[in-house]
Amino acid sequence: MSICNSQTQNIFSFTNEIDIPNTKGLNGSFIGVHNDVLILAGGTNYPDKPVWEDGVKKWYDVIYVLEKTVDASKWYKVSLKLPRPLANGVSITTSKGVLCIGGDNEKGIYNEVFFLKWNKERKTVEIEFLPPMPIPLSNMGGSVVGDLVYLVGGQQLKDQKSTSKFLSFSLSSSIIKKAYTWEILPNFPGKGRIQPVVVGQSNGHQNCLYVFSGLYVNPTAKTKYEMLSDVYEYDPHKIKWTKKKSIPSNLTPGIKKGYLAAAPAIKNGDSHILIFGGAGGERQFLSERISIIEEINTLKENKDQTLENKLQQLEIKSKELLKNTSFSKTIWVYHTITDTWVKKGELDDETQIVTQAVKWRNNIIIPGGEISPGIRTNKVKVLTFKPYKASFGIVNYLTLILYLSLMIFMGWFFSRRNNTTNDYFLGGGRIPWWAAGLSIYATMLSAITYLSQPALAYSFDWQAYLGYFSILLIVPIIITFYLPFFRKLNLTTAYEYLEKRFNVTIRIFSSSTFVLFQLVRMGVVVYLPALALSTVMGMDIYLAIIVMGVLAILYTYMGGIEAVIWTDVVQVIVLILGLIAGLVFIVIEVGDIGYIFKVAVEDSKFKMIDFRFSFTEIVTWSLFLGSFALNFSSYTTDQAVVQRYMTTSNEKEARKSIWLNGIIAIPFGILIFGMGTFLYVYFKEHPEFLTVGMQNDSVFPLFITNHLPPGVAGLVIAGIFSASMSSLDSSMHTVSTVVTIDYYKRFSKSYSDSKGLILAKYITLIVGVFGTVIACLMAAFPVKSIFFFFQEIIGLFGSAISGIFILGIFIKKSNWIGALIGAVLSIIVLVIIKYNTPLNFYIYPLIAIPTCVITGFMFSLFFPIKQNNISNLVYQKNVK
Repeated sequence: MSICNSQTQNIFSFTNEIDIPNTKGLNGSFIGVHNDVLILAGGTNYPDKPVWEDGVKKWYDVIYVLEKTVDASKWYKVSLKLPRPLANGVSITTSKGVLCIGGDNEKGIYNEVFFLKWNKERKTVEIEFLPPMPIPLSNMGGSVVGDLVYLVGGQQLKDQKSTSKFLSFSLSSSIIKKAYTWEILPNFPGKGRIQPVVVGQSNGHQNCLYVFSGLYVNPTAKTKYEMLSDVYEYDPHKIKWTKKKSIPSNLTPGIKKGYLAAAPAIKNGDSHILIFGGAGGERQFLSERISIIEEINTLKENKDQTLENKLQQLEIKSKELLKNTSFSKTIWVYHTITDTWVKKGELDDETQIVTQAVKWRNNIIIPGGEISPGIRTNKVKVLTFKPYKASFGIVNYLTLILYLSLMIFMGWFFSRRNNTTNDYFLGGGRIPWWAAGLSIYATMLSAITYLSQPALAYSFDWQAYLGYFSILLIVPIIITFYLPFFRKLNLTTAYEYLEKRFNVTIRIFSSSTFVLFQLVRMGVVVYLPALALSTVMGMDIYLAIIVMGVLAILYTYMGGIEAVIWTDVVQVIVLILGLIAGLVFIVIEVGDIGYIFKVAVEDSKFKMIDFRFSFTEIVTWSLFLGSFALNFSSYTTDQAVVQRYMTTSNEKEARKSIWLNGIIAIPFGILIFGMGTFLYVYFKEHPEFLTVGMQNDSVFPLFITNHLPPGVAGLVIAGIFSASMSSLDSSMHTVSTVVTIDYYKRFSKSYSDSKGLILAKYITLIVGVFGTVIACLMAAFPVKSIFFFFQEIIGLFGSAISGIFILGIFIKKSNWIGALIGAVLSIIVLVIIKYNTPLNFYIYPLIAIPTCVITGFMFSLFFPIKQNNISNLVYQKNVK
């Protein structure tokens, strides 16, 4: 199979920082980064003679700090020392300091735990002691998952059997656990081991712990050492270990698979783990040395003097093998989602083991370590990712330009019809029901959904697909209870109803909340797709944002809602065709659609139901009900959606448009999630095509740009651009509508339709520029987990407005005081829940909407006020 623009085989360039001050080098040191300095503490070496000349190992208590300035780098040997000489523990970089756990020296093994912290002002290291481990350990592996540190394996006594111990340590407090609390967990299921490679990384759904390789040690057994090739995944949420595929061979003598013990390793991106070298390789003679040592022991037991010469020869050979041992240089990349391994080049110099790889600024640093048995190094290797060179191709760029030009033409074409605010805001009622239905779907889709949901199926399974069915349940509610009010009252904005039902305070509260949300949303829905597209296309992210922003502003400014809706129609068609093209291409490349389904079924990629009852994890009940509540808020109170209900000629046509939106969501969802599943199988077959360190949300655009035929790729990427622009234009236009109608028309005594039209266009322009600037600021100052922040904001504020509408339409005794108090209380309750509980965000609207409705009704009873005749503003079963 061919590949376009794949990453180069060696993905790193190599340099060195200044050497560690200890000229003999160190291994087993505590290593980490705090306050932008590299801290290296403790360690061992053979200062006088090498190990094959019976040299004596020395442990150190010294602490070194490497500080980088604009001009140079400098090592400090600080006055503070470790509590005692120590090495071979676990160290983990945290925001609070470098966490150091356990370790050993010539006297024994220890259970001490402490932070090493760099004080910038005093230029010194400070130590903070923490609760000790329940048991002493050294030579174990460790990593952090969430706010828990996990330790695996190690030894409790010097030169004794390796253990399968498994411990956790909390870094922060929660409802169920205090900070700095140790817990001894059930033993790790594999063989006991020392020097395992342990890394925390996401499996596509949850953050998990991964354990690779290690050395089994049992001094009392016939075979005292066993090199291990196994891999295990621990899911803390399910409290479950899963055995994964073994490490591929790295040609280590005496073992069929790969041996990676003591390798520096680090997670990268959303689902990759980088492993540098390891103790295996062609020149790892441990197996042969074990055989020789066993033969020597047998000869010594026989006490046959005639074999003394052979005994000496064996001892010389054993020392020669030890002296000539070196380690594998292979850089391995493990992908947690597909459980696959890829070689991505080799280290440029001696392989360093019994050390760590840490992220420092934009580089990976490997300080010191062992380069041969008993031989340490004081080198500090710096690995820098080679830039990913993407090429979109001239054919694709031409396709993109033609498509985007069509969007501008549509804006110009419909601009000729915009003579009144009714034309600009509602299209003069000229929109066909099917176009309005597709536009509703496009409005709810967004480029974020188009990119993230295939990535969700690729990285996890189909559970989120169930959320699509909630739309079908919402449709009858909308057309029965909400649509008649919107159409009967001839509203332009949904919030006009709230003034008629309650008063102007509730109208302004709701419309202001909507406007503020849209202003934030504009930046998010442009920034995230631009980030993914710029990565795989090689386009500057700011250029991508500005192109989307300027074009959306142009056609929305000119064409109003008609241009917005008809560009939505084109966008939906292009995106559907893009999914179909991608699915067909994968089937052709894999060569057997049956094989695709077979692999997907075997790996549980079609799983839809998770019957567990959990409030913290996303499981079926919370996902479905939460999706229902989130969609309910959007379809009943979001001006961007409600406005489209008003663009058809009558209520009957509007009902048909809403039904069309609900119905097409089901098959379109199958295409979206099917694409994700097909991508999983495709990249499982070809993990080398994945960009190392990529975000999972980039998997679909990566596939489009690198593997779809020229022209087709350009058209689908154009569709994604268009989806981003559609989200932006919807926000621009609806904010323009709300400001013009709910503020200017409502409060201005000199309002006229012509003035309203002029103002609406200017607001569209201003808001579009604002949204584009916000997206650029997000690119300059990236916000972590921004998509989930976006979802949480919907839950916080969208649910409050949804509750107000429920109070207005269904509860006749509710009044504006109760509605306002209920809305504010629902927001306060959710803020408390968000920052004090681990509830997943799908639970938010399930709490917020009932909170608003119940408390709103109660306070309406506490503060009764006289209301005008509202019989035609409240749902009554016998009144049409």
